[in-house]
Formats: sequence, structure tokens, C-alpha cells
Amino acid sequence: MSNIRNRTRVVYFRLSEEEFQRFRELCQRLGARNMSDLARSAMELMFQEKAGESFEREVTERLQQMETCLRQIRAAMEVEQL
Repeated sequence: MSNIRNRTRVVYFRLSEEEFQRFRELCQRLGARNMSDLARSAMELMFQEKAGESFEREVTERLQQMETCLRQIRAAMEVEQL
């Protein structure tokens, strides 16, 4: 994420001491500049994954609709052949 953007909103959330330590260690391990950067990056990744799931679900639904249509066409063709 760009560090140049003007950020005007603040989000607070509470962590247990154990969660805080794990979060801090993760920041260090990943080389995050600070906890805020890591939290923003994690949120962005979740948004991207969610968008990917939505796309995948839509494609799956459309393929299922196409399969249904093909079955109906096949059945209609079989009736015509009789």
C-alpha cells in the first residue's frame, strides 16, 4: 500500500496480551513498518480474496445454468427424433 495517501480515519480494536505479542512478532517477521501497515495489508488481502470468491461463485453459477440449458436442449432434441 502507498504510504503517501492521506489517512484520516482511525480504527481501534482490543487485543489480549498474547494476541498483541503475536501481532508484534508477525510485524517484525514480515518487515512491516508498523502494526497499522500490517493491519491495512491484511484487510486489503481479505477484500481481494472476497472479490475472488465472488467471481468464482458467479462463474460456477453461470456454468451450472449452461449445463441445465444444454440438458434441456438435449431432451428437446430427443423428443423431436421420436
